[in-house]
Amino acid sequence: MKIKKLLALVMSLVVVFLAVAPVAANAQTVCECDEIPIIYVRGRAKLIQNKDLPEDTVGGTNTELPYIESDKLLEYAKEIVPIYAKGYFEDDFEPFRKRITEIFAEVYDDYALDKNGEIDNTSGIPAHINWRNTNIYDHHKSSGQATTPEQAKNQIYQYFFQYDCRLDPRDTADELYAYIQKVKEVTGHSKIKILARCLGTNIFAAYLAEYGWDDIEDVVLYNAIMNGTAITNSLFNGELFFDADAVDYFATQTLSDTTILTFIKQVITMANQTYGLDMTMDYFNMTATKVARLVVPDVMRVSYATTPGYWSMVSPDRYEAARDYIFAGVEDEWAGLIEKLDGYHYEVGVKISRMFKQMERDGVNIYNVSKYGYQLYPIMEDAGHQSDTIVTLEQQAPKTTVAPIGQTLSKEYIDVRVANRKGRYISPDKTIDASTGMFPNTTWYVKNLDHNNFPWVVDELLYTILRYDLFNNGEKMTVFSEEKFPQFLVYEGEENKGDTLKPSTSNNPGYSIQQPSFFDLIKDMFVTFIQLMKELFAKISA
Repeated sequence: MKIKKLLALVMSLVVVFLAVAPVAANAQTVCECDEIPIIYVRGRAKLIQNKDLPEDTVGGTNTELPYIESDKLLEYAKEIVPIYAKGYFEDDFEPFRKRITEIFAEVYDDYALDKNGEIDNTSGIPAHINWRNTNIYDHHKSSGQATTPEQAKNQIYQYFFQYDCRLDPRDTADELYAYIQKVKEVTGHSKIKILARCLGTNIFAAYLAEYGWDDIEDVVLYNAIMNGTAITNSLFNGELFFDADAVDYFATQTLSDTTILTFIKQVITMANQTYGLDMTMDYFNMTATKVARLVVPDVMRVSYATTPGYWSMVSPDRYEAARDYIFAGVEDEWAGLIEKLDGYHYEVGVKISRMFKQMERDGVNIYNVSKYGYQLYPIMEDAGHQSDTIVTLEQQAPKTTVAPIGQTLSKEYIDVRVANRKGRYISPDKTIDASTGMFPNTTWYVKNLDHNNFPWVVDELLYTILRYDLFNNGEKMTVFSEEKFPQFLVYEGEENKGDTLKPSTSNNPGYSIQQPSFFDLIKDMFVTFIQLMKELFAKISA
């Protein structure tokens, strides 16, 4: 009898152990550290490749972003310029429209999607093919506080969400949700932090619209385009306009400083100051606007207008006009794609501001890092906004008060803001009033950093924002927390080659576009011309 009781006791203990063991095992997966994992949702990039996938997998091969070699570009130009010139003199641009559309179809053949906004070849890799074939490890614990830009880079990009930038952001958002749940499961955390850059902010917005923000602790929006970009607004609405000041400023900022290009920049500036550039631009615009309206729909329907990802870059207030313009007369043929585009616009685009304000009210910490100091591409009518060449500062940081490019806020305006105790939100270069922005205490403005430049020195700022609470007793960072990273910063140098991110000050407010005086310009042109002649004679002598 005693043996039976003993066996019964042992069996009871075994049963209890078997019942409790899974619970104990699950409990061990809950991480109690304060270092919440950071998931990075990257921006638009080249289409990625997974070499382990079968060659016939849809979305299984590599396709670079469309690029035309210089020789091929010259070949196209030699062909298309005479066609355009003939159309100009005969006032018939149909041959030009037909040929330019054929050229774009050739260049974008592997990149464009079908009329439903889907991949119909083997280009690119959608998110569901990529991350589900990649092991996710628990590497969220760092070795300590990052103290250099490179260390910061290595810390914040440990969980890297890849996706195909062409596809519907709402479909990609479903994969982001699954990815977030997997990272939570692997790391044992109930919350995560998001770093979203460029197009990644649109993916994240689509995620929020569908799944909410219960899983989100903090979010950093870096170079956000959720509210559209100036360039896509212009292109998708068939607007082409050249402004003399914009052309002048853009040439000054983007052409290199070789002697010949310096001289060309000076000639452009001289033409602008003597109104010759205005007359040239006016003459060109008389035809360009008309031709653009004729050509753009066909060209876009064989290239970027097939991609929902690029449509998400059109501002909500410009979307419906762009959609009706691009698909006029062919709505039924493109119904599948239009349904996707409308879905993003009405379910995500028009709700973005409301979502983020509600997130803030619900306790999610929202940070914004924006870029400015550059002239927009000078092909749009309203090109006078401060920008990173592609996105205006107002689009990146909504409701921020910004002076036009080449100007400053008026003294009267600044005096009023100072009197209202808002002076600390005025940038040292007197171009920005951050106090009017949506998130005035958690928005940083980096001057002289263009859209396609993402250097490691900024990663140090991003890391500091995302990990500030870890090293400061849970306190969240603001623009007033760190002397090294105040609200206004200046980027200097060449990317990842000794470049720096410095506080903007009255003594170092960063380079601003300025029109040189007429006499200084004459003097500079003379000096450059002499240098150009010296270089020319040196080549001849050699």
